[in-house]
Amino acid sequence: MALIELKDVARHYQLGEIDVPALAGVSLAIEAGEFVAIMGQSGSGKSTLMNVLGCLDNPTRGSFHIDGQDASALGADELAALRRERFGFIFQRYHLLPHLDARANAALPAVYAGVASGPRTSRAEALLERLGLGERLHHKPNELSGGQQQRVSIARALMNGGQIILADEPTGALDSASGAEMLRLLKELHGRGHTIILVTHDPSVAAHAQRVIELRDGKVVADNGTPAGHVAPTALPGDAPPVEDGGGGLPPGLSQGSPSPSGGGRSLLRPGGVFMRLQVQWREAIATAVLALKGNRLRTALSMLGISIGIASVVSIVALTTAARASIETDLSSLISGRIPVWRGNPALPPGAVAQPFRPHEIDSLRALPGVKGITLNRQMQLTARHQSRDAMLEAVAGDPNTLRARKLKLAQGRYLAAMDYETRSQVVVLDEKARDALFKKGESPLGKLVFVNPMAGGGNGAEMQPLLPGAPPPPVAALPFTVVGVVASEGGAFSFGSWLGQIYLPHTTFSRKLDARADVDNFDVLLDLTVPPQQVREQIIHRLKALHGAEDFGTWNGEEEFRKFQSVTSAMAALFAGVAAISLLVGGVGVMNIMLVSVSERTREIGIRMAVGARQGDVRLQFLIEAVVLCCLGGLVGVLLSWLAAQGLNAAQQHLQVSISWAALGVAFGVSSLVGLVFGTLPARRAAALSPVDALARE
Repeated sequence: MALIELKDVARHYQLGEIDVPALAGVSLAIEAGEFVAIMGQSGSGKSTLMNVLGCLDNPTRGSFHIDGQDASALGADELAALRRERFGFIFQRYHLLPHLDARANAALPAVYAGVASGPRTSRAEALLERLGLGERLHHKPNELSGGQQQRVSIARALMNGGQIILADEPTGALDSASGAEMLRLLKELHGRGHTIILVTHDPSVAAHAQRVIELRDGKVVADNGTPAGHVAPTALPGDAPPVEDGGGGLPPGLSQGSPSPSGGGRSLLRPGGVFMRLQVQWREAIATAVLALKGNRLRTALSMLGISIGIASVVSIVALTTAARASIETDLSSLISGRIPVWRGNPALPPGAVAQPFRPHEIDSLRALPGVKGITLNRQMQLTARHQSRDAMLEAVAGDPNTLRARKLKLAQGRYLAAMDYETRSQVVVLDEKARDALFKKGESPLGKLVFVNPMAGGGNGAEMQPLLPGAPPPPVAALPFTVVGVVASEGGAFSFGSWLGQIYLPHTTFSRKLDARADVDNFDVLLDLTVPPQQVREQIIHRLKALHGAEDFGTWNGEEEFRKFQSVTSAMAALFAGVAAISLLVGGVGVMNIMLVSVSERTREIGIRMAVGARQGDVRLQFLIEAVVLCCLGGLVGVLLSWLAAQGLNAAQQHLQVSISWAALGVAFGVSSLVGLVFGTLPARRAAALSPVDALARE
């Protein structure tokens, strides 16, 4: 059985509506171990025939067998496996990757065979040293002469064994001395058992072969056939001495263990298992991505900028909205969450109906309801206050131990009301900043000073006079002296109790005894223990008070329920802001896709080289996907850093809103940038993998 057999192989190309036949019914057989020259003038079809023989192109019709296997029926990855395991290519223009040194170029086929880094590096170094390039291992192609680059391509062709060497005009770009050396090396490889197929238009070059096949207009017009007495090698010898070429030669055992013509041989380099192949594949893809990005630093930086801006925008907006939500919700929660305010009056009452105040027994009846933790009475009234020659209209508030926390106040000077003050009904008072500024000069300390207060006529909150507590004295008609013991200030949150008037806080016992002795109140807060749903507690309160008053002459408000509604609104707003910021990330992703498409176009020949030495479509696709992901991840890291710096700057500039970038946000940002790379790198990667090897190699 012939090693290579073509039967009526034709290859046609479409140029618009014109059908151009490059091969027209070629039939031939090549035995293992032959040295064949395919000769013809330009346009004769010899390069197309070489592409078909090397599994770089598929015939339009006919059958093409390699060692009995029909290659014309194989898929792209199966053809890549044949190129990787059976063929070694020596191109006229060398086709070395410019960003790799000589050693990496020579080792490239072993990468796609799944060989670990150590063995393939040792193999490449051994090949290059015996080819006279021991001192040029780390030189890039542009640092090598034409002859040296062609020697690197020979080492690459032999990396995986190279049972069949395809040489396309190997002397065309060399001077006469380097060309003669190239032919001598091909003869030596043939002598060691390699099948050599040489494509040339020069009869003097073709004369070095044992068999010459001449093409004209896509047809075989001459073929002197396999030499008489030709014996196919059963195995490629591994102990042949090096070539005496004066400049180093092929290493002993250069082709040791190459596949036998029958296909039963083994590769010189033993590839690892699936795990090893995947590991090598990923490592090579990441290394290639880094090299490609470093090779175009300005373009890489501009591409990263779009992703960086997008990530920084999303992270910053999320951090800002989270901080703002936390601040607002904390403030609002302390005011309304866990309580149900109840107040006197209802706009739905019929004309002439008067809303009743809440009597003590009514309030006591509410304390026994399930889910009620306690009840806070809200008692306050307007009055006039005077210190020396300064007087002001203020609002007096009956204070208790929870007043500061409930009203979001903090102590600025002195002390707050103490337990003894409640027990003895002390005439002490705590001022807020408005009341202090109204009654005292700027810079004057109010602590220990006397303030005279005089309630306004009409009782608390301007309501009509109500019955007094049993034994309570009548409201005062003269000013009462109070000693200032402290000053409070607002904590500065988004929400707080307050009034356009200044406020003074005095013990609730003193308030009831000295200022407003009414037994009834106009509003109070029901504190919830949250063991019962707030809405259920509210319904019970309404039912109980409606039964006691005979009508719903009061109003209630479910603070817990409204707080949850507010949280839903803020969550939706935060998501909206994040979505708007994500538009910039989308724009950055489109920019990355555009850059990757340009990169595919610029590196088409590189893709062709990788496919020629055995890269699968998946290898090429993974390479460009990894490159897009690496680009986006680097941009994401820069974006995260920018947002972190912005948060630190904002925190240093003000104290009211503390913005923090959590580790979770950093992880999400990194994951999102990776996802952007995957999504927007898919199209360029698929386009690169879909390229035909022969078309990619022909692209300049």
